[in-house]
Amino acid sequence: MTTGKYISVLLLCAALTGCGRFPLRRTPAAPPEPEPAPVRMETADSGTEAPAPAPRDERGKDESCQAAPAPEPVRKPEYPTITFSATESANVRVPGNNPLPSDGLLVLPLCQMGDDFCFPYRGRVISQYGRRGRSMHTGVDIKAIPGDTIRAAFPGVVRMSKYYSGYGNIVVIRHYNGIETAYAHCKQNLVDVNDVVEAGTPVGLAGRTGRATTEHLHFELRAANEHINPDKLLDYENLCLRNDTLYIRRGATGSVLAYNSSDEGRRLLAAADKPAPSAATAAPATGARSPAATGSGIYVIRKGDTLSSIAARYGTTAARLSRLNNITDPRKLQIGQKIKLP
Repeated sequence: MTTGKYISVLLLCAALTGCGRFPLRRTPAAPPEPEPAPVRMETADSGTEAPAPAPRDERGKDESCQAAPAPEPVRKPEYPTITFSATESANVRVPGNNPLPSDGLLVLPLCQMGDDFCFPYRGRVISQYGRRGRSMHTGVDIKAIPGDTIRAAFPGVVRMSKYYSGYGNIVVIRHYNGIETAYAHCKQNLVDVNDVVEAGTPVGLAGRTGRATTEHLHFELRAANEHINPDKLLDYENLCLRNDTLYIRRGATGSVLAYNSSDEGRRLLAAADKPAPSAATAAPATGARSPAATGSGIYVIRKGDTLSSIAARYGTTAARLSRLNNITDPRKLQIGQKIKLP
């Protein structure tokens, strides 16, 4: 290879590698683009400059966006404040207790109350409500494991918590809808009088105090000082409330009547327009009829009776008694006279 060709090859190599005394010429980098001027927005009223819209990322989302606010928690209903005196917390039955509405009819839509209900104890029913020979079993007995937790069925306030005769350790809770529930034979009570409880609050430990032969929960449903069959409230098979409506009212004789919509509720609703007997004139809340009333719906006039007092006692009106008995002058009632009751 000649000297000229050798020099040409060296120059070509230097040009290709960019090394040596003769570097390659590079295209200068483009100058940076100027930042865009802020957008000026005129408002219709003041003509002032509004701030430019917030920058957006590559996905087109507004970088200034914040997370959506958390939904507000569901507010529980505000219950009235209830406080019980020493007299009210001394006995299961309270003198003058009548929490039923003024029209005398208490309607409990059980199918809508499941969110505020807890089955008091999940066990096997060993004794139902009803007659036991000559005595009356006023609740339902549920077999329990000793020391297991017993819970409040509904929200309410503890009216009674003590050892009480055959009940043993008993807790009675007044609920805001007017009914009461009782939990008896507890090994230990876990709440005190005037404690506010929610559905599911532990109220006692299962035991066999009082008149009991085995550990169990004696559960009662009560209204206006009277016991009611818990079967009208509880579904023992599914451990929940009955899918029904419960109607409770005081009867003409003073006893408390309870019906479900699936059986006699419509009949009770039809009679709801009758005035309920007042506490002063109602017969004693023992379930027995007045001595002056016979089992056939006949009332025997006694000294001091007036048509108005009889009507108030039996949940009707004097005008209705007059029409039913063809009485033209209500002032002329005779002792021993028999009148029909509606």
